[in-house]
Amino acid sequence: MEEILLTLGALTLGGSAAVLLLAWAGRSTRARYGAKWRCWGWLLLCLRLAVPLPFVFRGETRAPIQVDVPNPPAVVQPADPNPPGNTSTPALPNIPQGGQTQPAPSGGSSAVTSPTAPDPAPPEEDREFDLSFVLLAVWLAGAAVMLVRNGAAHLRFLRWLGRWASPVEDWDAVEAFNHLGDQLHLHRRPRLLVCQGLKVPMLAGAFRPAILLPQGKITGEELGFSLLHELTHYRRGDIWLKTLAMWVNALYWFNPLMWLMIYLVERDTELACDEDALRRLSPEDYRAYGQTILAAVARLQRRTD
Repeated sequence: MEEILLTLGALTLGGSAAVLLLAWAGRSTRARYGAKWRCWGWLLLCLRLAVPLPFVFRGETRAPIQVDVPNPPAVVQPADPNPPGNTSTPALPNIPQGGQTQPAPSGGSSAVTSPTAPDPAPPEEDREFDLSFVLLAVWLAGAAVMLVRNGAAHLRFLRWLGRWASPVEDWDAVEAFNHLGDQLHLHRRPRLLVCQGLKVPMLAGAFRPAILLPQGKITGEELGFSLLHELTHYRRGDIWLKTLAMWVNALYWFNPLMWLMIYLVERDTELACDEDALRRLSPEDYRAYGQTILAAVARLQRRTD
């Protein structure tokens, strides 16, 4: 129990230092090391923090062979009953009639007393307050609350998706989707759905991914750039990185820097996606792509305000 808490504390300190380092790298080395490399850093950090258990690799070591050589028994010379100079005959034991010897009377100095075992200590009735058990219980309860909350939000989203989402029937959108999928060399592609009440296109679902489009609001060039952005997210696997970051945040809910990590992962995945998407566009399309992304951000801000 104490080992788990110590490992959790060590991982928290190390993870906090890594979050601060990657946050600093995003501000000072943005031109040299892009968001793509920071996303790799976030992935490695989340993989290490995802399992808060100690990793102990114990190599097989051979102990030196010890041979116990017993000491030879001491040779005891038998006592001579008739030492030289002693002409007296040894006294014979008093054997009474019947042929049985009488036991020697036990004197005070020759009496052998058997050792008595110490009395067992009485059982402790009042046990000490186990602080490590309480800390472990609080940590597990907090992690469970976070996981239940995230799971409930995901289930609500799936119910909403099943009620309001439907396959895209616009042929222009389907043709643009297939054309971009061929350009990105996607052998497996997400579903293409249209959803009522949605403001901006989005990629959702880790196990059954789908690109969701607003109903009748995006057409033409803006539709093509939006699909390119979301398909690039799918090709990069950004949704898995975000899911892993949410799992880490649930485990280290007590650390404020892990909440900052969620924001930084979201920011860097978006920047890295834009970097990859711009590499597939001509310089003349950079301005139009940027305006499409800024318009989507503006619609999101109007929804939250």
